Amino acid sequence: MSVLSQLTDAVASFRQKSDVTVFSLSVGTLLAIIVGVVAFSDVVASTLATANQFIVTNLGWLYLWVVFLSFVFVGYVLIGPWGRIKLGGPDAEPDFTFWQYLVMTFTAGLSSGGLEFWGPVEPLIHYDSRPPYFGAEAGTWARMADALQYAIYHYGLSAWATYLVFAVAISYFVYRKDAPFRPAVILAPFVGVDNLDGPLGKLVDAMAVVVTVSGITVSFGLGVSQFASGLAFKWGVGLGEAGRIGLILLVGALFLLSVIAGIQKGIKRFADLNVVLLIGLMAAIFVFGQATTLVNLTTQALIGYATDFVGMSLFFAPNGDATGWLGSWTLFFWPWWLTFAPMIGIFMARISKGRTLRELVFAGLFGSFALTVPWYAATGGSALLLQTSGAADLLGVYDASGLEAVGFALFEQLLPYPGVFSATLLLLVVSFLITTLDSSTLSIAMMASNGAESPSTINRLVWGLMMVLLTIALSLAGGMPVLQSFTILVGLPTAVLCAIAMAGMLVELEREFPILTENHLEESRWNTKGTTQTSDD
Repeated sequence: MSVLSQLTDAVASFRQKSDVTVFSLSVGTLLAIIVGVVAFSDVVASTLATANQFIVTNLGWLYLWVVFLSFVFVGYVLIGPWGRIKLGGPDAEPDFTFWQYLVMTFTAGLSSGGLEFWGPVEPLIHYDSRPPYFGAEAGTWARMADALQYAIYHYGLSAWATYLVFAVAISYFVYRKDAPFRPAVILAPFVGVDNLDGPLGKLVDAMAVVVTVSGITVSFGLGVSQFASGLAFKWGVGLGEAGRIGLILLVGALFLLSVIAGIQKGIKRFADLNVVLLIGLMAAIFVFGQATTLVNLTTQALIGYATDFVGMSLFFAPNGDATGWLGSWTLFFWPWWLTFAPMIGIFMARISKGRTLRELVFAGLFGSFALTVPWYAATGGSALLLQTSGAADLLGVYDASGLEAVGFALFEQLLPYPGVFSATLLLLVVSFLITTLDSSTLSIAMMASNGAESPSTINRLVWGLMMVLLTIALSLAGGMPVLQSFTILVGLPTAVLCAIAMAGMLVELEREFPILTENHLEESRWNTKGTTQTSDD
């Protein structure tokens, strides 16, 4: 088949599968944002800073409660009878092995949040500027454990709970009610599956597309910044603004090749590479570092994480100072996670056919936690030990070269052949970014294609291009502060959608599987696709 014929077929597929309303509204909004940021960068930066302060001060409680209640909801799905509900008919078989399922779930979610970026540096910063929730003195073991505990909290179960709220809702309606892969299905308990194509449903889909693309730009910007910092710190290679833009375009090109390869070959291969590199770096740190001390420190942090979980989840700020430490950390991370929630929810639903809701929640919560904790223990814990022992002044590196350079400085001090391991970290950064673009554009294209399970390649490429352009625009407008303020703003509508999704699923599941009003249910009801009848009927 000629190139022209292939292009013609691709365009035809794009026209046939795309939802014109959602696609046009989303692209138009994003282009308006990009043009506004480029044309009025100073005004945009100051406006975002003002909006950020207002939202954190007056609506910070909304983020805290939505995230906490998300964990309560999915926790009940995990341990309660609703977890037995099977996604698909009784004969539905999973498309992936459970290991592949865990790996794809983990990398799709955590690559979005820059695990390789924050792991070495976040506990160190918490140690230096004590979280207001704690009171341990500097230089103490308790202060180190508190710092690691808060870092694990920000990347722990709470973040994944928001993803799973959408994943549970979307997968339930897709595989049991024949709904499309769309964020708008969260409205189904209230309006019905057959009424999702109205203006409200289209608005929800378009909103989800815009906030997802916006959230990805933060991950994209952080990853590029870390890569550039690594080149400068380790090898003395300065990229400059032009070089950073070139790097963004290069990652976009690599993503293009991954899209052409398809989900089975593209996302899966990069997902496998991410896990191999992550585990390899963790193993090296434990081998050449203080393994016993790291285990003891992490154990103390996990004990605190369990006992302080509710307190940390609902802690606001002393004297109403929400724009200080809390606004820079928890109230930055929560809206950031929320911007990913519709996208990760759709992606998890896409790969969850044949699973039960319990398997879905388990993969999201504990499958990810099993890799997050060791990574923070290895990188963040080692950074704390080096700093407090005087073996390395990593806080000095942070002050002089920024937080992006701390991971490379850690490898320099801790591991033999630091150049090799620093290069491996750079490869991990790029691989994570490609996985982020790959999985997110698949989900976004499904949102803009009326839930088509296999959206057109052109559709996916458009959203990849939007991410590249918005990342470049926001980076030129002011870098990290602008990215952070932008995230807190766009996370607000997703928090509202998450609350709607939780409320809707409680209504739907209790209506279909009324565990609060019935003590005995027929086993077949949990595995049968479609509307069920109660055992008393």
